[in-house]
Amino acid sequence: MVKINVMDVIGTTIAMSTEDGKKLFELLFKNIKESHKVELSFDGIDMLISHFLNESIGKLYEKFENWDILDQVIEYKDIDSDDLELLKEKVIPTAKNHFKEVKKIEKINKSILND
Repeated sequence: MVKINVMDVIGTTIAMSTEDGKKLFELLFKNIKESHKVELSFDGIDMLISHFLNESIGKLYEKFENWDILDQVIEYKDIDSDDLELLKEKVIPTAKNHFKEVKKIEKINKSILND
């Protein structure tokens, strides 16, 4: 298991910027693509907003087909219960719904173009 500390990746205790979210996304994507399980620690993070979570974790659902496996390979540690609820009840379901619709539209467009 690969251990990643969010604060070490972004270099601040405030997890809110697009750029920082992208840094974490790239690291998560690389490790998951290489079939590593990830322990993602939020130790030391004082402020965490949904935009950061969308950029870092939500976008993973665009890149991986098997969402059930994706849900199992990241273990969240040292995260405030309200932030964990935000992640699991808002960010991840919203990402799944969004990318399901995107894939559906792509499939329809491909079907139309192949006719």
